[in-house]
Amino acid sequence: MPKSNANTGYKATFGIAVDASPIGDYVLMAELASIKPSNFSIPAIDTTHLQSPNATEEMIPGLIKPGTIAITGNFIGDASQLNISTLAQAQAIFPWQITSPIKKGTAVYTATGYGFIAKYETGPFEPNKKIDFAADIQITGNITETVV
Repeated sequence: MPKSNANTGYKATFGIAVDASPIGDYVLMAELASIKPSNFSIPAIDTTHLQSPNATEEMIPGLIKPGTIAITGNFIGDASQLNISTLAQAQAIFPWQITSPIKKGTAVYTATGYGFIAKYETGPFEPNKKIDFAADIQITGNITETVV
């Protein structure tokens, strides 16, 4: 009987490198609740012409458009979270890394790339709710994915 090797996202991390060249240690974002990468998209370019076969539109792939990484978590105001504003104000492009256990915890998935802060939100600030934060990182080029 086949058994799935699926995993939850428990123990996944998102980090930003301390030094860009060479890439130093990654500082992990504190108290993340969700990491959602949208790695890339590829637009379809219409190449339909009057003689397209079988009255069917024709398309070719366009250039790869880098996606975003959406992160959310509990806002505690530590240095890793406050660095989001600092990076945005500096218009910095920085190395990032996502890691997660996969294959029932027998392997580790790692994705790395470069990006910049595209959005940052804190709150809501309410009497009976934890304070959240959310940020979007715009990926600036290719990503590298490995499993070990």
